[in-house]
Amino acid sequence: MSELKKFEKLFTEGKITRRKFMARVSALGLAAAVSPALLSTPAKAATPKKGGHFKMGLTGGHTTDNLDPGTLTDEWNYNTNWMFRNCLVEIDYKGNPTPELATSWEASKDAATWTFELRKDVEFHNGKTLDAEDVIYSINHHRGEDSKSAAKGVVDPIKDIKADGKDRLVFTLDGGNADFPYIMSDYHLTIVPAGTAGDDWIKGIGTGAYIQTKFEPGIVSVGKRNPNFFKEGRAHFDEVEMLVIADESARTNALKTGAIDMMT
Repeated sequence: MSELKKFEKLFTEGKITRRKFMARVSALGLAAAVSPALLSTPAKAATPKKGGHFKMGLTGGHTTDNLDPGTLTDEWNYNTNWMFRNCLVEIDYKGNPTPELATSWEASKDAATWTFELRKDVEFHNGKTLDAEDVIYSINHHRGEDSKSAAKGVVDPIKDIKADGKDRLVFTLDGGNADFPYIMSDYHLTIVPAGTAGDDWIKGIGTGAYIQTKFEPGIVSVGKRNPNFFKEGRAHFDEVEMLVIADESARTNALKTGAIDMMT
């Protein structure tokens, strides 16, 4: 029996994980010979288990990174931002906009006015309860003539944002846009507590699945599970560590040796 067939047998019988299977065949230079049909079969262990320390090797990262959402430019820092924070809207696996910090939204007939309802009782990592003023502050951080945010062009069509109570927001656009919910999923437009500025950005305060425990710009970011996370069925790991490993060969070697669990 060939080495590839031996590993395929172990994998299909559930005796080794998909990750170990790919690591072993990659080490032997056999990855290109693996049948796509084999990898498309459902994983044996489909039920998530809580616990563990998950390590990722990512590209990007700079010593000047400070977790200001307007400055996110590469894979490491925007994934770090998403580990700690959430948007009003997220895109599901089918490519559709689905509620995240918003619970629903409704457009006027001309699609120029959008009303968003917010989740109630969502807490930031510092204990503050999310409300409409936090969202207004977070979006306005990217607006205005003096804004240096990379998302300025994304939010320029917004003429005004107003709170209609603590849990409702009204966006007025400069014209109709049926895709506005997609815009609210942009990775720059994560929501932070109102007033976040200066040295506050680097603390990574948000509503996200993980709470920052370590952040070394351009090197590593670590978060522990948020016990008050509002999404059920998410955030299974006890801790997530995102390492900057710029070189692809170094990332590959780290995956093969088990130093990391996932790489780009």
